[in-house]
Amino acid sequence: MFPQMLSLLRYPLPLFLVISLIAASFFAGKYFPPKSIHVLTAPENCPGTMEQIRLKDYELIHPLLLTDVTEQSEALRSIQTDISSYIDGVKSSQKADDISVYFRRLDNGAWFAINPNSTYNPASMIKIVYLITYMKMAEKNPQVLNKTIFFENHFSGGNSQNIVDFQLQPRKYYSVRDLLKYMIKHSDNDATLLLSQNMDVGVYNKIFKDLKVPIPNPSTEYFISVSDFSKFFRVLYSASYTTTELSEYAIELLTESTYDQGLRKGIGNDIKMAHKFGERIIGVKSQLHEFGIVYYNNTPYLLGVMTTGTSLTQLSEILGEISRIALTDYKGLIGNL
Repeated sequence: MFPQMLSLLRYPLPLFLVISLIAASFFAGKYFPPKSIHVLTAPENCPGTMEQIRLKDYELIHPLLLTDVTEQSEALRSIQTDISSYIDGVKSSQKADDISVYFRRLDNGAWFAINPNSTYNPASMIKIVYLITYMKMAEKNPQVLNKTIFFENHFSGGNSQNIVDFQLQPRKYYSVRDLLKYMIKHSDNDATLLLSQNMDVGVYNKIFKDLKVPIPNPSTEYFISVSDFSKFFRVLYSASYTTTELSEYAIELLTESTYDQGLRKGIGNDIKMAHKFGERIIGVKSQLHEFGIVYYNNTPYLLGVMTTGTSLTQLSEILGEISRIALTDYKGLIGNL
């Protein structure tokens, strides 16, 4: 008998009323069962040690930006081992000088990193921070995306671009929305320079500060680790730094990237990926990096690879092979994670 009914029976209620209450309780439970509760589960073998990054801009609330399990995931150990073995072979054959990898399963936070302490010039990957900057600017003034900027001619300064599949037309007005598309889809440097000249530098610097990433110094070359760079993709995916609509818009732009000589070679064209690459040649040394959110089987993961070597072609092959190993192993594990 239901406990609430027992308490009622202590009082002299009419028998028909007691029976009615019991019947009502039974049918309510049968036809109107309690709503199911979604319980978030921690990654397999999840330890108790957690780290969080929260905004401190407000007096009474500290919005959550990122949460990390400090220990790397044992559940992903086979993927990490296979990629590490491949990297050892590549480095021993002198196809690359340095390689760092970051992998994260985005639905539960399980992650691992290989060579996480090395730092690299992010090159064109820094354009994702320009993208986030304009999303933050659009929060306060949505019309900023419709603002038009006049493009006089191709910029002679700045870093040279070795991978080119698009160019702006000189002496033409472009909207910020279009420039963001060209900057992300085609990694166009002219679009990037126009946007950088018209963005709020304070907002740009604050992104690094909020995510606890070293702030670039304009007078020196900037370097960043694979783990730190992953934070920019993570806050967009979780929509924890800007609005859900603007985060979705930014990620959608990243899915339009035309670069297909890196991570894309390892997953094929059928799987959606939101990604950004960066390349830099300094003297005889090349750097090639790429981060991508791979939307596989409703369990997306983030993969970032940063490399240095002597040949962009060889480095692009390395990115593709690491991507292939990650996806192949992930497919084998997905049912057991």
